[in-house]
Amino acid sequence: MPVRSAHLVGRQAETGMLAAALAGIGELSPAAVAVAGEPGIGKTALLDELAAGAGDRGHLVLTGSATELERDLPFSVFVDALDQHVEERAPDLTARLAGSTRAELAGLLPALSGSTVHSGVPLQHERYRAHRAVRELLELLATPSGLLLVLDDLHWADPGSVELLSALLRRLPAAPVLLALGLRPHQAPDRLSAALERAHRVGTLVRVEPTALGLDEARQLLGAAGTGDAAVELHRRSGGNPFYLQQLARSPGAGGARPAGPALRDAGVPREVAAALAEELAALGTAAGRLAEGAAVVGDPFDPELAAAAAALDPAAAPTALDELLRRDLVRSTDLPRSFRFRHP
Repeated sequence: MPVRSAHLVGRQAETGMLAAALAGIGELSPAAVAVAGEPGIGKTALLDELAAGAGDRGHLVLTGSATELERDLPFSVFVDALDQHVEERAPDLTARLAGSTRAELAGLLPALSGSTVHSGVPLQHERYRAHRAVRELLELLATPSGLLLVLDDLHWADPGSVELLSALLRRLPAAPVLLALGLRPHQAPDRLSAALERAHRVGTLVRVEPTALGLDEARQLLGAAGTGDAAVELHRRSGGNPFYLQQLARSPGAGGARPAGPALRDAGVPREVAAALAEELAALGTAAGRLAEGAAVVGDPFDPELAAAAAALDPAAAPTALDELLRRDLVRSTDLPRSFRFRHP
């Protein structure tokens, strides 16, 4: 059952775009909406709001999330979204799906694996059949009330899911279906980014890109904790990121000075924030990780040559390492040439 966000602040433009996309279900334009942004910026909260709105309108809402631990499981995000509902409706669906479609879906969804014999055609050789079968299944599920299919955390999607989603975006279901996608754009697979860009270019996908909260919005989100100089400091430290802002506000000594120390656990950073940041840092290559450490020592903003020297990093490796930090949106350029800063203080 969709759960409406209890405290969605400063997102009038974004929720308006989502409401417009939802109102277009059945008109096939737009047929997809992508909510893209940095970790903690509120993508999932916006998707929850969209799901709640779809439920209010009587649409079927199915949700799934990709996870880092299931990147080797084919079609895992689609299985997460569809399998339980398909299992509940298995007798009805198997009667209404063509035999060839059931055979292909049997190799993709565990709920149907025992209802028919898989075609025997390896998915890696005849993937388009599986794509067509999923498209037909979505068309069936969307009749008559309309379907919102929410797929979150797609930056972790397995290659099979990315390929299937790309196929669905190229050839949309001929039914009242809205695909709602959540991802971190700087960590998304290149193939997924290309598919989303193409759909956006041809007008079948709307991009929603939530930005950092302003100080007044931060005060509203924090409620009683958002008063005085402490709120200003919390907003500065969080960069206006709602997740970081709330976690920092709950931590001991919120808004006060941060203890010195190179490790996240010793830097006055709440455990939840440290875990989110450590996840991003762990994905870096060796050179990029060392350059980030050198930049942290030099201070914000930093000169990349000085950061490389602080990290004892080969100067020849610094440009590529900096490119990786920029591509992953861990650091950003400033108004000054050859000057960069971390995404969040």
